[in-house]
Amino acid sequence: MDIAKAFEAAFNRKREKAWEKIYVVVDIHDTILRASYGAEETYDYLPYAREALQVLSCRDDICLILWSGCYPDRLAAYRERFAQDGIHFDYINENPEVGNTPFQNFDRKLYFNVGIDDRFGFEPETDWIRVMEAVARQ
Repeated sequence: MDIAKAFEAAFNRKREKAWEKIYVVVDIHDTILRASYGAEETYDYLPYAREALQVLSCRDDICLILWSGCYPDRLAAYRERFAQDGIHFDYINENPEVGNTPFQNFDRKLYFNVGIDDRFGFEPETDWIRVMEAVARQ
């Protein structure tokens, strides 16, 4: 996966279609934070994850969506902690801003332009800095 190309393509499409924003989903474990499957979360950010997410959070043309399989109580705790660190997610596991169209059904699949998840091929040890660079060019 080339995260810089993904952002470039999303912003190009945004301009072509005259959209107000792009939608970015972001996983937590082994993407933002090093996974700690113990009882207590350590909030050990991967390199540049916090800084990149702070940059994304400040952009009016980016909607950040927290993308995780955690239970709702844990997701609320993550969202609160991320907010304390200057990272603001607009939604959790949903995108109510984009509804169904005559050709697309988003009842069970949320719409997004860029996915940041280690399972999507995102390399968290190196790609967060590339996210910041790619977004800075837009």
